[in-house]
Amino acid sequence: MVICDAIEELIGNTPVLRLNGGLIPQGKELLLKLEYFNPNFSIKDRTAWGLIKYSIEKGDLKTGDIIIESTSGNLGKSLAMFGASKNFEVILVVDPKIDKSLLNMYKAYGAKIVTVTEKDDKGSYQKTRINKVEEIILSNPEKSFFWPNQYENDFNQKYHYNNTSNEFLNVKADFITSPVSTGGHISGIAEKLKEVQSEIDIIGSDVKGSCIFENNGHSYLLNGVGLSWKSSNLKEEYIDFYSIIPDDLAISICRYFSENYGLLIGGSAGLSIATALKALQKSSYKKGLAIVPDTGINYLNQIYDDEWTNSQGISIKKSEELRNGINNIEIKKV
Repeated sequence: MVICDAIEELIGNTPVLRLNGGLIPQGKELLLKLEYFNPNFSIKDRTAWGLIKYSIEKGDLKTGDIIIESTSGNLGKSLAMFGASKNFEVILVVDPKIDKSLLNMYKAYGAKIVTVTEKDDKGSYQKTRINKVEEIILSNPEKSFFWPNQYENDFNQKYHYNNTSNEFLNVKADFITSPVSTGGHISGIAEKLKEVQSEIDIIGSDVKGSCIFENNGHSYLLNGVGLSWKSSNLKEEYIDFYSIIPDDLAISICRYFSENYGLLIGGSAGLSIATALKALQKSSYKKGLAIVPDTGINYLNQIYDDEWTNSQGISIKKSEELRNGINNIEIKKV
């Protein structure tokens, strides 16, 4: 029995599950790095702790500061958890896409919530949320705010390079797929891996409508992925390929893996796994690893709810239709 003295000591060493059969090509293996085994059920526990840890060490975050951040879900949950454990007030700026269960988790940790309702020029809410963060800081000069700014703070990528990446060094795979948002975890992991396994391919997976790899912005349904711009935390020199996956295919993948493998995964994992399944069709790849950032528990009222998917015009793909969707994915060079 290992006894820990702080929540951050529970972060990491998440398991890897090996799968074959079903949608996985015959003779190939798919490994899943299950990040929902972190204490607050997502990879963002790592990001949040890195932003807090390095900022305290640098002197940017001090006792009495108010942590304020724009979030689409998981980072807010992780910051709220650490705010409660480290005695910081936390304000989270969110948008209408967020699942109610996440809002209740924020409140359970004592965080305050501000919701924006206006979309930005790309049909998303990210820029609007950031504008609200800046507005709150500027309109309250008497208060001391700390804005981690997960999108542009290089402590994000630094933490994943120094820590998360070490868990991938002994995993033998031909490629790794990961969803992309801020770019912090995929870039940190990729940079370290390229130093020791230059032959491994890193494939970023993004949602259709995001502007990270292709400037064709429009609204999309998935939370926790995509951006209306390209974050400075994304180091494209370490990313070999990318794919663009539509909402309906990613959500269908989530439903398939819950029903056929007993894995309740979040929408961003649908992107990562769909891309890995497509990559495994390539003859030179025998084994791939897909990062699963969070749990589907966060989305029971959305992607796992038939009423919600029907209301959003999402038709869940089954069997051959799902295979055809995977076959139609394009994996492009960065």
